Amino acid sequence: MLKGLAAQLDKRNWRARISDARTGFPSTSCSHIGFYEDDDCLIRYRKAGRGPAMVFLCDGPATLELYDALIERLASRYTVIAFETPGNGFSVPKPAYSFSFQRTNNTVARFLKTIAGERSILAFSCGGAYSAIDIAVRFPELCSHLIIIQAPSWSEEMSWKKRRDPTGAISTPVIGQILFPRMMRARAPQWYELSMAKTSLVNHFCSCTDIAFSEGATFALPTLFQNYLDGAAAPFGLAEQPALVIWGEQDRSHEETDKASAKELAKNVDMVSLSHVGHFPELEDPESFAILAADFAER
Repeated sequence: MLKGLAAQLDKRNWRARISDARTGFPSTSCSHIGFYEDDDCLIRYRKAGRGPAMVFLCDGPATLELYDALIERLASRYTVIAFETPGNGFSVPKPAYSFSFQRTNNTVARFLKTIAGERSILAFSCGGAYSAIDIAVRFPELCSHLIIIQAPSWSEEMSWKKRRDPTGAISTPVIGQILFPRMMRARAPQWYELSMAKTSLVNHFCSCTDIAFSEGATFALPTLFQNYLDGAAAPFGLAEQPALVIWGEQDRSHEETDKASAKELAKNVDMVSLSHVGHFPELEDPESFAILAADFAER
């Protein structure tokens, strides 16, 4: 009950935020912007290119403004779609949205069916990777291949979550929702410096993220920790689709993570480690990522 009440804090002023997203900075800040809306939320996305759909879930606090180079590398061969989940960036949860694992994934599945169509390549990262796996299991017609970025087994992800929130403040309902928004702009540069490889890119990510926050972007990390990344047992089955796991080795937030545990996420897993990138391989080196993704998807 308390988690549900705490999540309501992320839905304040939702009508005004949807209006601002559709007419203000979020609608004009970069190319190929679109909006998907249903009873649960408004989802902001980018869609460009032609060919099979390759879909990226934007890993907060990063926003869609950082996807130019990746789209440029892939759009000649794929319909590239990147989206922000409700509560992150400029995607807005409505009052009915619960942030629970299955409810979130049901919403993402409806978005995929409408915007991407069937048999998409789902390239989801970090906590969002489990959404892709759950969708691949429960809605197999929506997913032909899985590209899993910076995501270990569920139990290892729970250990990673604990290391990111050692005091438990972010994971505590209401307290997390009150404290985190006050410090997220200061924590974003710290997160990028911890998790990324190149200083020049860190500065670019920090600048884009700070502008997004100034324009009203949100990052509902406490509510995600409390409602989505919650529970000792994995809330999804074993994916049947071919899966490629990509690890950026310079991500210091995962120094203690058993990266090989990601092989538990699907029945057919290939794994690649990239020594020169960190938490965002697809954004830190989009050219190398595009080669790996295309080779995997077209085998």
